[in-house]
Amino acid sequence: MLNMYQKTATCLILMGILATITPVSWAEENIIAYPKPSTAASATPEPASTTSPTNAPPPTANLAPQVTRAAFTTGLTAREPNDQLNRVTAGQNIYYFTELLNLQGRVITHRWEKDGAFQLGLQFPVGGQRWRVHSNKMIAPNLPGVWKVSVLNDDGSVLHQDTLMVEAVTAPAPQAIWDTLPR
Repeated sequence: MLNMYQKTATCLILMGILATITPVSWAEENIIAYPKPSTAASATPEPASTTSPTNAPPPTANLAPQVTRAAFTTGLTAREPNDQLNRVTAGQNIYYFTELLNLQGRVITHRWEKDGAFQLGLQFPVGGQRWRVHSNKMIAPNLPGVWKVSVLNDDGSVLHQDTLMVEAVTAPAPQAIWDTLPR
C-alpha cells in the first residue's frame, strides 16, 4: 500500500510523462499500411508492403483559388443552402451562399447590386482550404429588379457572379364595398 507522499510522487511522475507526449492529428493521407505479421502456420510468407507514408498534398491543393458552389437561397440548414433560386418576389430575406476553395488567408467580399447600383458589401476572412460563407439581404417590397452578387477576391478581381430576378409584389385586386357588407 502506498502512503500519501508516494501516491503524490507517482502522480507527478505520470503527469510529467503525459505532458511530454504530443498529440498527433491524423489525416487520411498520413495512414501507413504496415505488412501483416507472418505466423508459423503460414506456408508462404506474405511479401512486405511497399506502401510508405506520403507527403503529397491533397488533390485540391493544386487547383486554382475558386468558388466551387454558389446559390441564392431562402435559408441554410447545417451551413448548406435549402434551395437554389433564380427568381423571387420582393419582400423576402434572401441568402447568398458560396463555397470557396484554396482561398485560405484571404478576405473575400459579397458585393450586392440592384440594377447595377451598389447596395451592400460584406467581407469574410477565409480560414481554410475549403470554406463556406453566406450573406443575406432583406429585399423590401419596393425593390424589385435585377439583383446581382459578385464574389470578389481580396485584390478586387471577380471570382464569381450570380443574378437573381426579383419581381414586384402584386397587390390583390381591390374588393368592392358591397362584397364586404353583411348579407
